[in-house]
Amino acid sequence: MTIVAFAEKNKAAEEIANILGKGNYKRTSIEGIAVYRFQRNGKDWAISGLAGHIMNYDFPAEYNSWTGVDPGALLDISPIKMVTKENFAFAIEKLAKEAEEIILACDYDREGENIGFEAKELAERIAKVPIKRARYSTFSQKEIEEAFDNPGEPDEALAMAAETRQILDLKMGAAFTRYVTLSVREKAFTKEILSIGPCQTPTCGFVYEREKAIREFQPKDFWKITADFDAGGNIFTGTHSAGNIPEKEKADEIMARIKGEKTASVFKKTVREQNLEPPVPLNTTEFLKRASSFLNISPEKSLEIAEQLYLSGLTSYPRTETNKYADDFDFKAILGDLAKNQEYTETVSRIVTAPAGIKCKNGPKDAKDHPPIHPIRGASKQTVESMVKLPGAYAVYDLVCRHFLANLMPAAVFEKTKLEMKIKEDLFNAAGSIKKFAGWLDIYDFETKNDKFLPNIDEGDTTGVQKILNTASKTAPPKKLTEAELLTLMDKNGIGTKATAPTHIETNKRRGYFEAKGKTLSILNTGYMLMESLDTTVPILIQPKIRAQVEELIQQVEDGKITMNQAVSTGTELIKKMYADLAENKEKLVTKLSGSIKTEAAESDKKNYVGVCPVCQNALRIVTTDNGRFVGCVGYPDCSQTYALPKTGALTVLRTKNCPKGGAAVLDVGKKYEWSVGVGPCFGCDQNVTCNPPEVVGSCPRCKDGEMELIEYKDGRFLKCTLKCGHTQSLPDKGRMTILDQKCETCGWNMFRVKEQGKDAVEFCANRRCKAIGKRKEKE
Repeated sequence: MTIVAFAEKNKAAEEIANILGKGNYKRTSIEGIAVYRFQRNGKDWAISGLAGHIMNYDFPAEYNSWTGVDPGALLDISPIKMVTKENFAFAIEKLAKEAEEIILACDYDREGENIGFEAKELAERIAKVPIKRARYSTFSQKEIEEAFDNPGEPDEALAMAAETRQILDLKMGAAFTRYVTLSVREKAFTKEILSIGPCQTPTCGFVYEREKAIREFQPKDFWKITADFDAGGNIFTGTHSAGNIPEKEKADEIMARIKGEKTASVFKKTVREQNLEPPVPLNTTEFLKRASSFLNISPEKSLEIAEQLYLSGLTSYPRTETNKYADDFDFKAILGDLAKNQEYTETVSRIVTAPAGIKCKNGPKDAKDHPPIHPIRGASKQTVESMVKLPGAYAVYDLVCRHFLANLMPAAVFEKTKLEMKIKEDLFNAAGSIKKFAGWLDIYDFETKNDKFLPNIDEGDTTGVQKILNTASKTAPPKKLTEAELLTLMDKNGIGTKATAPTHIETNKRRGYFEAKGKTLSILNTGYMLMESLDTTVPILIQPKIRAQVEELIQQVEDGKITMNQAVSTGTELIKKMYADLAENKEKLVTKLSGSIKTEAAESDKKNYVGVCPVCQNALRIVTTDNGRFVGCVGYPDCSQTYALPKTGALTVLRTKNCPKGGAAVLDVGKKYEWSVGVGPCFGCDQNVTCNPPEVVGSCPRCKDGEMELIEYKDGRFLKCTLKCGHTQSLPDKGRMTILDQKCETCGWNMFRVKEQGKDAVEFCANRRCKAIGKRKEKE
């Protein structure tokens, strides 16, 4: 008989086999699944790695039809759990037949416990043997041996918490996505799936809210008064104590009092030391935020790298809520190993020889799950990159190591100086900061704190005033959301977990709802359209309130306060309330969404897109039918706004022109005249001269009072008198023609330049009476 163990991944299984088998193990396989066999303490062992979840929830087959099943009915259906990876199920069952004991050794968190319970469920179909649980946070030999020598009982509450999430997420995601997608397809004629997810949608909602604030931001004017002070050749700048001044009159009044002043005095000087404490140990959320901010690596990629570092025995388990080390944590052992990396040797020496001993800056939370993320062994860049072949692997490892060392170092000390300078009776503030002791910043070079020096002057001293400026500025809109900020918002509002948050961000990226540009997130048209439509009709869907309540139910299952069935029942009722709100606002939502989808399509049709409908804010476009053409709103039939168009002539939207009479757009008609949509032809409008000032070249030779203006049409061009005295002037039909600023020395008309293809450009005066005028001038 054999002791059988199941790890979460193949790499973990092999590492455990290597540790427990003292390097002596044999790789076999069942259905292509690797099984590592070895002997330990006189007994046969076999350990196999799974591939994440091998079972999953889904609705019965009869509910898979989108069009044949009412989406709301899914909320009352109990999903069924089925095997999704048959080869792994077969391997589990075959190993269970030879087992005298089974040890579940998946990652110790909700998902890991649940994956272990999947193996447990399959094994129990075959054999009735003891099933234990090995818990560990690192692949150190000591911890692995202790975990397998002293296995505990599987944690059913922890596993069922994950199962609760799976069921509730499936119900909401399937029902809401089907309902919204099918409802919109009735009007928008789109094949696009509009995905609504219990965590995905509020996550996108955070990005939408920031983008909405940016788009709606109205800048306000303000004035800031600064002065440059000269203390013996040392120039420093101070800002008027009024700060940002919203009223120009007040700023002008201050400037009038001090303008031209050449001296100032030091009214008050304050100097104090300020400690900058080191960061607390890394939990998952803080690690992901710092990897995004400092390394510009996405949360999903950071977690993937951290997982591989953990499986390689370089760092601890990366999914933890704890930011506080246990009292008996063995810092010395890890420090001794880290010293092998020359980048850390000197810092380690300072920590272990500190007179006060090794002291850690702990955080407040011990979640009793895993220790904070920390290094397990010291390794060079070459070693790390050979073990973890992912871009950014060493950068992430280095961040974990430096953060761990920073936790054990003293605070940085800065000398903060504040000067209050007086020009007449007006005060100006200047601040400086000098790093007196680097402390933890010496190793943690991600945090840059540059010195800002102020001259060594005292209260009562006099300085020169080099210049005083009154600068007009405008308030700036909010900055785009960063991934680090998004993770903070998700954590604060209970959206997802430490392990799933990166997945929800990536899901939105894959759906095309938002994208990362550098460190910031930019919402895309589809995402903004969907979020805006939900926000104006069913805002509860993008708000985190309900999801936070569901997360609390899941936590109560984990804590053993309620059963999974109770949580699913309560959670389903919450989801039903949201669904009822959705159904109640269906028409508003569909109208908004279908209009937005049609508008997006219309905007991409540059030839026929006209502008924005003044009634519903959807797109206006040119519609051509067998009976003629007109401008109509894409929101039809909900919005029936239309405008007449001329019956003939090719139409071109003049996007740089605006009609002063409120026309929706200005069109060029057959290169003969212009037409304002909703107003009519421009040639009969009293604003035409204002909108289209004539391009004139000189005075009319016949009436002397008018000017000759350029007229261009499809088949030619000519000059005519603006006063319509009847005088016209022909122009060359071929070539690209330009009216120059240069004047004819004889008649005073603007010169012309014509460039025909394959010929040199020619400059000339178009006035056919120019020679006669020249002869007359010679005679005079």
